[in-house]
Amino acid sequence: MDDVQQLGEMLKQFAQSEAHKKQLFESQSAVWATRIGELFDQIEQWLDPVKSPNLLEVAREPYVAFGPSVAVETSTFKTEKLTIVIAGKPVEFVPDVMGAGGLISLAVMGLTAARYGSVSLVGLASGTWQWRKTNGLKDPDTFAFDGNFLAAQLQSLIPRERG
Repeated sequence: MDDVQQLGEMLKQFAQSEAHKKQLFESQSAVWATRIGELFDQIEQWLDPVKSPNLLEVAREPYVAFGPSVAVETSTFKTEKLTIVIAGKPVEFVPDVMGAGGLISLAVMGLTAARYGSVSLVGLASGTWQWRKTNGLKDPDTFAFDGNFLAAQLQSLIPRERG
């Protein structure tokens, strides 16, 4: 086989490989979008009994997830973000770009009081969600995410009268 034929074979294999990656990405993206939609439906169900104008409101809006390696202009992660406004304070659930092996992560903004801390929700392979609170270099604190846990987190945002 001469070099031109070998170049042609290499290009053909590369195209097949890229096509496979794109197909895998699209199927994972569909699963990812479905799981996020189901999570947001669940959050809305949990909070529905206590929704109240100007006190607790929940809204969803279209969102394109992006990250350090994927610019928003080129990202194909079209999904939604969810915002809860409680006592005038917004808490946003914002999807990150899907990680290795279909890892789903949502940044939760508006709940951490620590200067360098962050809160995220991570979709586990079991189908459940895990709340992770990270502060500095130590291992994150993790909690099972359910309606009662979310309610407890939101309670911390309601101003209390000092007696």
